[in-house]
Amino acid sequence: MARGFWRKRRMPQRLRALLACLPWLVCWAAFGNALAQTPEAAVAPNARDANVRQVVLGIISFTRWPTAPAKVRLCVVGNTDYAHDLLAGPLPSIGAPVEATRVLATEPAIGSLCDALYLGTVSDAERRQLLANLAGHPVLTISERNDSCTLGVMFCLNVDPERVTFDINLDIVARSGVRVHPNVLKLARKPGTP
Repeated sequence: MARGFWRKRRMPQRLRALLACLPWLVCWAAFGNALAQTPEAAVAPNARDANVRQVVLGIISFTRWPTAPAKVRLCVVGNTDYAHDLLAGPLPSIGAPVEATRVLATEPAIGSLCDALYLGTVSDAERRQLLANLAGHPVLTISERNDSCTLGVMFCLNVDPERVTFDINLDIVARSGVRVHPNVLKLARKPGTP
């Protein structure tokens, strides 16, 4: 009789142990699936961020201001998709050090605070105010959005999975107060060209 009693007691204990492990097994399986999907989903944005950083720093390195800054102050404005590597910490040296910080699009003194501006998504009203606040200041402007070159920004990035190219608005560059080396201008695609 004691033997039968223990058999009945062991079965529920084993079942309880299995049920206790079930959530861990489900989590482990889900984690394994997430890891299997991560390389395609996570690597592409990180590679894009790195490519954007390289292009932005390249443009900055071929830009000259009327008075050479001891440190290029790169302001990041708006909701950005590819600015993570610019804001992540010290940027590689390109001559003068570059320091990136976030600034509000509505900052009235933005023209005095920034030598270069990296623009994400902002409202039309914020864009108009931002460009008005930059007027008369030698600030290099680079946008994540391709349509920004027709809206008052100098360089507009085209971010593809494998590479980053850019368009340029030569009129805005000519009126900006900064000089961009002609070799960079040759690399750019003019707006409206394939």
